[in-house]
Amino acid sequence: MNSDTSLLQVSGLTLATAGGKPLVHGIDFHVERGEIVALVGESGSGKTLSALSVLGLLPEGVQHVGGSVTFNGERVAAPEQKYRAGIRGSQIAMIFQEPMSSMNPVLTVGEQIAEVLVRHQGLSWKAAQQQAVALLDKVGIVDPARRAKQYIHQLSGGMRQRVMIASAISCKPALLIADEPTTALDVTIQAQILALLQSLQQEMQMGVLFITHDLSVVARYADRACVMNGGQIVEAGAVAPLLSAPSHPYTQKLIAASTAANHRRVVPVSDAPLISLTNVTRSYTQPHKWPFFPPHRQAVLQPTTLNIGRGEIVGLIGESGSGKTTLGRTAIGLIPADSGEILFDGINLAGASRQQQQQMRRRAQIIFQDPFASLDPKMTVGEQIAEPLRVHKLRPAAEIPTRINELLTLVGLAPEHAARLPSAFSGGQRQRIAIARALALEPELLVADEAVSALDLSVRGQVLALLADLRDKLGLTVLFISHDLSAVRQVCDRVMVMYRGAIVESGETLQVLETPAHSYTRELLKSAPDIAEALRLRQG
Repeated sequence: MNSDTSLLQVSGLTLATAGGKPLVHGIDFHVERGEIVALVGESGSGKTLSALSVLGLLPEGVQHVGGSVTFNGERVAAPEQKYRAGIRGSQIAMIFQEPMSSMNPVLTVGEQIAEVLVRHQGLSWKAAQQQAVALLDKVGIVDPARRAKQYIHQLSGGMRQRVMIASAISCKPALLIADEPTTALDVTIQAQILALLQSLQQEMQMGVLFITHDLSVVARYADRACVMNGGQIVEAGAVAPLLSAPSHPYTQKLIAASTAANHRRVVPVSDAPLISLTNVTRSYTQPHKWPFFPPHRQAVLQPTTLNIGRGEIVGLIGESGSGKTTLGRTAIGLIPADSGEILFDGINLAGASRQQQQQMRRRAQIIFQDPFASLDPKMTVGEQIAEPLRVHKLRPAAEIPTRINELLTLVGLAPEHAARLPSAFSGGQRQRIAIARALALEPELLVADEAVSALDLSVRGQVLALLADLRDKLGLTVLFISHDLSAVRQVCDRVMVMYRGAIVESGETLQVLETPAHSYTRELLKSAPDIAEALRLRQG
């Protein structure tokens, strides 16, 4: 197709800091109507900045210093040009990577979607709220009328992302920019959402600029791909030949990282496991669907029994809202159980003394799913890693800077990053910071809640190898909560499958993932093709 008549044409785009440091180096790409184009690359490669320039939403301190953005034949962004009014939100929409930081916490989910429809479509408030419920249903949210009345913090990570998608597609934009739209979703919902986006794109002849680090998603859904590295597009072309026979070493490296080394080992469960749960339950108070009726308790965690031995890495998989995060947080005492018994190294959490609770906070750490929400925006990275070291007095003050540098290097960041604020980093880089902070106290138990979901393939492999190495050297025990089945396959000794608050299947990793006994496990595996399988499905 002629790029001069493209829906979106980005020509010579150059972005730099206010101090003149180049971030994106004169890149060119285009998106046709009815086409899905993927921007692929590691965190910090310039993918999201390039997409934000299309919307005129560059963060403070980043400047558009060269090149132009043309939409529907009109130049909408260029140096010294004010962004064209009436485009953003109605004709070009964006699914942001982190729903918690991009949605309003004081409005209900339904109100936020309705607000977009009132502003851009001219609907009445009542009609907009009805349409919001229909959109939530369309993106796969169960009981959408009830969810529309909830706030974003009351939803699971996957449901938050679906709300973002519903809001973005509400005005039927001509161009949809999707920045890691399925990062927080389990594989079954991921497949549904991607199929939905593809269906909308074909129905409306909508162009999609798809930012992702998941090459299997690119292989299955994108028409063309542009591979970014260090602010440059190093390779571009149709997806099938690009992924089947990549010419650039960086593209070859990304594909090789998708089949990273296996770090599993079979560890027998000891008679005295590090952590043991017996018939643990948890429920939350939910408002009644009818006004003036008393609220009710909704069970999130059915009676659950499990043991995790010292040095084990145990995977916990299941769809969003199945209770995985609730189980992980309950296991280390972040939220109380309604009933049942939790033992950590033989200590009953319900009857632990103040001193035992303090020790527990050091011995058990968690990597939260949303790094932006869990990092203090006003503290530098170095200060946030140093804080637990100072509180628990694990290192002399003179040794703390050296320890910070060691931790940053471990997770693939540079020592100079310690002086920066979290806002200066991409989503994947923020996740690495959260991992470094969790490892600072050298915990015995680590609850990793989607710890690698936001990471590109090469860094994901690096972090998985790090967890396995810490397990071997320090006896680290890990509860690895993830929807990434390839990561679970690589690093987990055992795996548990969770469905509607209950563990429906468990066993050694290969046993569960290669010969699943439960129908839900089989559905999960069916929804998670690798690159080769995805390319085969395209051709079929």
